[in-house]
Amino acid sequence: MIDNIELIKPLLNFEDEGDFYMLYVFKRKKDQPEEERDNHQSVRTIKSYCVNSTEYLEKRYDEIKILCETFKARAYIHVTKQNHKDVAMNMITEIVSRIQSGQINQQHVFDSVVGQIKTQEKRWIIDIDTQSIHIKNMMINIIDGVRPTDDGSKIEAIIPTKNGIHLITKRFDVMEFTKRLTERGEVVPDVQKKNPTLLYCPESLN
Repeated sequence: MIDNIELIKPLLNFEDEGDFYMLYVFKRKKDQPEEERDNHQSVRTIKSYCVNSTEYLEKRYDEIKILCETFKARAYIHVTKQNHKDVAMNMITEIVSRIQSGQINQQHVFDSVVGQIKTQEKRWIIDIDTQSIHIKNMMINIIDGVRPTDDGSKIEAIIPTKNGIHLITKRFDVMEFTKRLTERGEVVPDVQKKNPTLLYCPESLN
């Protein structure tokens, strides 16, 4: 079991009315028994939540964990904030565009818009597929050493995953980061700019 709620909560801030973070309970094909994989999507959403306060997350957390245990699923949360006003304005444009092109069913417009529009915070996730302390420290040192270099550490959180860690970072020079790792002969990890991080991985997936 991996439970990251106490590491996630300090990353959440709700300054303006309508601020929220998307949370998903995902059932992943690779987590399921071999005999169940043929008829399974690579990722299926069991349930999604718009987290509009820390209190809401805490209130729903037992339910989220039960869903994860029951469906052998994982809970992921975006750590880049969005706002309902921005989403609603973009939904209007999207719905009009869809109707003009002949699409009558607007059932999934919210999810589509949320996945497309720019977020209010610029946080990236570095997906490191090992728990090696040496690799972790090397990555942190390189990230903190590339541009910009005048605002302290760029690492905002270190989130455990099933096979390694997610480094939650501020923006940095990805090209220089890649160059320095390549020069050392190291594997360059994924720099994810729109993906969520792991909130909860249940005992049933051990």
